[in-house]
Amino acid sequence: MTQPHILIVDDNETVRFILIQSLRHEDYVIDSACDGCEALKKLEQTAYDLLLLDLHMAPIDGIEVLHRARALDPHLAIIILTAYSSVESAVDALRQGAFDYLFKPATPDAIRQRVRDGLQHRQQQLHQQNLLNKIDNLRQMLNELEPVQTMPHPPEPDSRFMRSGQLVIDNHHRLATLNDSLLDLTTAEFDLLVCLVKAAPEPVCPRDLVKSALGYEVEEIEARDIAKWHIHQLRRKIENGTTPRFIKTVRHKGYMWSG
Repeated sequence: MTQPHILIVDDNETVRFILIQSLRHEDYVIDSACDGCEALKKLEQTAYDLLLLDLHMAPIDGIEVLHRARALDPHLAIIILTAYSSVESAVDALRQGAFDYLFKPATPDAIRQRVRDGLQHRQQQLHQQNLLNKIDNLRQMLNELEPVQTMPHPPEPDSRFMRSGQLVIDNHHRLATLNDSLLDLTTAEFDLLVCLVKAAPEPVCPRDLVKSALGYEVEEIEARDIAKWHIHQLRRKIENGTTPRFIKTVRHKGYMWSG
């Protein structure tokens, strides 16, 4: 980490001397200014980390310097130097962006501690801003990526869910509920149900059902036996009575969903 740059601004030479002596053994680069005009020139020429600033100066007062310094660097730590009699002015400066204030005269220990706190606060702000910038850059990069480069994501709601009466099928999680009750379906039974619902109200022949549910093709005679067994298992989990209500047999054509 580079040495922190500190600017001391006070029209009282004795105050400047005390502040410099209090900080001279710290690992800081210290400059000073005798009034607001000199302070503004130095602020425009050098990037400072912390500003020790007297409020009551002429012709440019501390509040004007504060505003100009903030415009140059929003994260500059500014500590106001004030007397007990003008604490209200210091509080007003806090409202306008100062980090803290010190009463004059302050002890060397108090000066060093307040400066350390101000520099730490600045580092935290810069770190936070750096993270926000990285997040913005990542967001911009993601927005610029082509659709084929994006990560896979669940189907959109319209393609993810299928509904037929009281039956709801979630294609993403491969779940089906009927009358708000979860159906305990095997993989083949789930695929069989989806095939029937998609085709409804048209019937599906046994060969198409076997191909959809099991993934292979067979002759018509064999397909009828395979489909009949799987339909029987599926009906046991869906139908309540002996007469099928949801999965109906269409003579010479196959099976039809009529939910």
